[in-house]
Amino acid sequence: MTLVKSQINEIPNSSGNGEDESPIALKKKKAKDGPGALKDKREELKRSEERYHKMIEEVEDYAILLLDRDGIVQNWNKGAERIKGYTQEEIVGKNFRIFYLPEDREKKLPEQLMEQAVREGKALHEGWRLRKDGTRFWGSIVITTLHDEHGQIMGFSKVTRDLTDIKAATDQIKDYARELEFQNKELQQFAYAAAHDLKEPLRKLQFYLSAIVETLAEKIPDKEKTYLNNSVSSAERMSSLIEDLLRYSATSMVADQFEAVDLTAVMEEVKNFYQDYLADGSISIRMNGPAGIWGIKFQIRQLFDNLIGNAIKYGQKDHPVQIDVSCAREYHQFAGEPGLNPVKSYFKITIRDNGIGFEPEHAQKIFDLFQRLHSRSEYPGSGVGLAICKKIVQNHKGFIEAEGKPGEGSAFTIYLPCL
Repeated sequence: MTLVKSQINEIPNSSGNGEDESPIALKKKKAKDGPGALKDKREELKRSEERYHKMIEEVEDYAILLLDRDGIVQNWNKGAERIKGYTQEEIVGKNFRIFYLPEDREKKLPEQLMEQAVREGKALHEGWRLRKDGTRFWGSIVITTLHDEHGQIMGFSKVTRDLTDIKAATDQIKDYARELEFQNKELQQFAYAAAHDLKEPLRKLQFYLSAIVETLAEKIPDKEKTYLNNSVSSAERMSSLIEDLLRYSATSMVADQFEAVDLTAVMEEVKNFYQDYLADGSISIRMNGPAGIWGIKFQIRQLFDNLIGNAIKYGQKDHPVQIDVSCAREYHQFAGEPGLNPVKSYFKITIRDNGIGFEPEHAQKIFDLFQRLHSRSEYPGSGVGLAICKKIVQNHKGFIEAEGKPGEGSAFTIYLPCL
């Protein structure tokens, strides 16, 4: 069969891959991939490289430069000129050691950073650097090793950011914190000394008032006797308050006394203190779940003692006091609680009672110093006990919270880091 020319051009390609391999198509393809197309690609690549270099050159917030294998500066952008003070003509061809302080050059810090970049791929460092005019700036730098297609080291890229303002602000905050800590310690020591010095004259006052009441009780008129009795009661309350303040101050000043603490053993010591109540059945204390923490033992004992004592003091009349203590190890997300690690393992300790409880809106207030929800005539105390509990928990990098309902009891939950 004879085929005309138009039919030949319509014959499908024989390769079976769907591409047109007819002579005309091949000719068009060759023209498309010829010298002109290659030139266009080269020009596009050149323009892309120019845009990239232009972008690097125009960056002003970062000093970006290229170093050869010996640390000699090869190029310089506007950011480097602004931060370091040198023009490109002044610095290209010089070693980057020029930016380091004399003491850092003596310790060979630049060379150490390059060696680290070779070993690890990059080196990060923050420290004081020198400008051209001799002034210093706090620089954050990243040195990255560059390799060719064969894996051989070509040189290094070095990116520097001027963090002098941030460094100054951070240092100022640290200075304020140190000053505040110093003043706080002085205030604690003053409060401790003042409270301690008040004990002796107050003790004498109590002694003399009590002696007058006892020896002259029959001779003193009822009105004056009432005044004396009120004075004795006030002196006793003041003595109790001073003791509480001394305990609170001592809790704030304790440091470096941490050890392994068995919470179960501490709880047994506290239970022994209330043995008389346990023996007559007026209270019941149950505990489950052994726990061990790294803490200050006498503070942990005081923490449990205060909370158990509170549960007993605020028990409902004509009802045996039931106290349940539970310990469980868990991971807890402390959202919004500063200083607590969201991924660390904590012991959750809950002390629950069936006492008089409290209104839910007072859950935070009860931990404040000298805060009381009831009159002194109803329930004795100075309002310092729960503040001491909170301070102890904070000393142990933990967290305490409370919940309660009137007539249904209360629960105190404590999170303490595990061993």
